[in-house]
Amino acid sequence: MRRWGWPVATALAVGFIGLLAFEGERPEPGLARFAPAGLLADWPVQQVASVEVSAGTYHRSFRRNPGGFWRPEPADAASPADLAELIEVGLKLLHNSAPQRTDLANEQLDEFGLEKPRLVVTARMTDGDSVTIEFGGANPLGLERYARIVGRAGILLMPAFVADAWDRVAEAR
Repeated sequence: MRRWGWPVATALAVGFIGLLAFEGERPEPGLARFAPAGLLADWPVQQVASVEVSAGTYHRSFRRNPGGFWRPEPADAASPADLAELIEVGLKLLHNSAPQRTDLANEQLDEFGLEKPRLVVTARMTDGDSVTIEFGGANPLGLERYARIVGRAGILLMPAFVADAWDRVAEAR
């Protein structure tokens, strides 16, 4: 029995491996499908009609014209050529980039730099809905910034590049 036991066991093992190779289910190749999970994930970015950005004493408003281009309010205000692109990048990041944490308590506004926010972004849709996002200080590692949505409970921890995009809009004068 020993003489034919090893070949039989080998044949069964090879058959089992072959069965798994041809019939085994593998997940779809690549990473998981992307789904927007940002603060504006429910909003089509193309339907954002106006944006207001405030940083310290700086406050500017921008409106999307019917052609899809951004112009400053009032219309005669000067604006850099790449400002429209900066606004689009900021909106896309607010649409796509999910908060890292959403469970921080509102009682710590001053500790997170949100008592007097460093940056405030308000986006309005064509139908009149709006959302105001306040960005505070950076976390100890500097990779995220504390934020909150006005009118909602809780403090969020957002990737720093989201706030950095809006800082660039505020700095483009």
